Amino acid sequence: MTKPAVLAIDIGGSKYIVGLVSEKGEIYAKKRYTCFEKTGNELVTSIIAAAQELLEKNENYTPKVIGVTIPGLADPKRGYWIEASFSGIRDIPLGSILSRQFGIPAYADNDGQACALAERLFGVCQNVSDFLYLTVSNGVGGGIFLKDRIYYGATGCAGEMGHVTVVEHGRRCKCGKRGCLEMYAAGGGIVKNYIELGGNRLIHGKITDARTIAALAEEGDLIALETFRLEGYYLGKAIAGACNLLNPAMIVIGGGVSLSFPLF
Repeated sequence: MTKPAVLAIDIGGSKYIVGLVSEKGEIYAKKRYTCFEKTGNELVTSIIAAAQELLEKNENYTPKVIGVTIPGLADPKRGYWIEASFSGIRDIPLGSILSRQFGIPAYADNDGQACALAERLFGVCQNVSDFLYLTVSNGVGGGIFLKDRIYYGATGCAGEMGHVTVVEHGRRCKCGKRGCLEMYAAGGGIVKNYIELGGNRLIHGKITDARTIAALAEEGDLIALETFRLEGYYLGKAIAGACNLLNPAMIVIGGGVSLSFPLF
């Protein structure tokens, strides 16, 4: 007799993870992949193959539903991946594609909003009904919980903190605006800040990334330390505006860059 499960798929800016989980959040199996795909269709094809491989290797579990988190704008009612500005991916009916492929219901939502829900169900906000979740990784996104429900806004795009302006007439963002938080606080923005402050483009023969800069900061490198002071400034500027507008009880910061939080 097989065990019922959720086929969970988490799509990020540079990776995707497929897994089998229980409705209570227990992870039965998972596997992480690095994204090399250049188009949305290529990515979907790779994800389907990864999910099929996972199911073949875990025959003791039967998925009853599929849940997908995506970076960027989503339409959870239709299961649509509307757009991820940093990657150029747009207009993919992800829910219906996966539902047809696996023969079970499939749902898709923005990763920041899904993370906010996860914090409310399983994390630090189990007793908090009004809070803001901010994810900082290859991009910057978020989710808003108000009166104990995810707040989607008029068109489902609430919580996109990455496109709050933090530098007037600043760097051009792929969304079309200038000075977005994502251009200064996400991984790529951290690297640009570091180089503009005088840091090297290459470290130990490799292209500089945010993780390497964080390691340098922990070792006391002054340029790296100033880079992460700016990280705290830009995030703080956007968060302060959100606090004045929404008056949340808590702010939760997640994503890969959040692992360097003490440096902020």
